[in-house]
Amino acid sequence: MNALRFAMLVGALLVAEAAQAGTGRQTTTFLVDAGEPAVCRWIERNFSALDESAGAEVLSVQGPQSTLRKDTKEGIVNFVVEHAVERHGGYRTVLLKSDRADLVSQETEIHVEREGKVSRITIRVIATVSDHSAMAISLGIRPSLRGMRRLFEGQFGSPNNS
Repeated sequence: MNALRFAMLVGALLVAEAAQAGTGRQTTTFLVDAGEPAVCRWIERNFSALDESAGAEVLSVQGPQSTLRKDTKEGIVNFVVEHAVERHGGYRTVLLKSDRADLVSQETEIHVEREGKVSRITIRVIATVSDHSAMAISLGIRPSLRGMRRLFEGQFGSPNNS
């Protein structure tokens, strides 16, 4: 009987632990009025502009690493990310450290593909945060995606608005 109670207690604790951390995912795909090589060159030279368009203040840049500050509804967060060119047309930004212990991980991927005379850009953000639901995290990601999309469309134009 005690073994059954112990197993139920452990099971309840595991369920409670899993409910306290959430992972949110958001993706957006859109077209810009520029060739893939031009978009790729621009990304490789403008990681700071992308960070800023996502709502972060760039405090410093040292090689591929950027120290950023972002004002969130829970306060100011300072964090370090690393930008990487994975392959032509593929870019990744990964959280290295944060002064918020509940920000477990964050990753942004940008993929650029040629589509006729224009480029298709797909941006995917995945974040895991303790004490937040997946829905809340996903909703928190949306403004960053919108900011990056506006930056790309402002830089290159959109064939949808022609």
